[in-house]
Amino acid sequence: MVIILRPEDDATEILERISEFLRKRGMNVSQKKTKVTATTDGFDFLGWHFKVQSNGKFKCSPSKDNFKAFRKKVKHIVNNSNYGATTKAEKLAPVVRGWRNYHKFCKMDGSKFSLWFINHRAYKVFNEETKQNRHSCRELIEKAFPKVPFSENKHVMVAGTKSPYDGNTAYWSERNSKLYFGETSIALKKQNHRCASCGLKFIDEERVHLHHIDENHANWKRNNLEAIHESCHDYKHMSKGAS
Repeated sequence: MVIILRPEDDATEILERISEFLRKRGMNVSQKKTKVTATTDGFDFLGWHFKVQSNGKFKCSPSKDNFKAFRKKVKHIVNNSNYGATTKAEKLAPVVRGWRNYHKFCKMDGSKFSLWFINHRAYKVFNEETKQNRHSCRELIEKAFPKVPFSENKHVMVAGTKSPYDGNTAYWSERNSKLYFGETSIALKKQNHRCASCGLKFIDEERVHLHHIDENHANWKRNNLEAIHESCHDYKHMSKGAS
């Protein structure tokens, strides 16, 4: 837990009030996992580094540990001698896309977070293969490092007094659906933010999966794609296996 204080707040008093609130509910504040800090000092939370700069502007970027773990995953794939360049590109794409999506509201330009150095290293490794040339390597690099648009500090605030418990399923389903992009986003809008399998709105934290209706994962035509709950997706494939 991270407690962010204003300059006029008393850290000790705030921590005591939180401890009392949790104590009444049978819980305790973990001393090891709780940090009281000023926003101007900066702090890490859930893979991000937050800081209010001297000019008063809020800055968010991937934390050092998060970037280090991500780079380790990429290096493991790039340096794996059991894979060819094509396989490496296929395995890198979901890792890179997922990382970039997670940080899409951070400042992701510059040589570090734009992954220029990692990209260049992967290109050199791919180019060492006798079957590859500069042109084919460039195509594989574009596939391995898919671009994801980012917009620093463009989080969409919850409108007015809306609450996840207010029963407004239409609002919360549409808001949750904005977390997705590309073909998934298009399918969600087409289906009015309802699961194509069970017909329910996407209002909980369960992930949305993109299902290929004809089971052919190479067929990306939009009439072959539908957005469904993760559990509905699992059930469809489980049913196929059982039959």
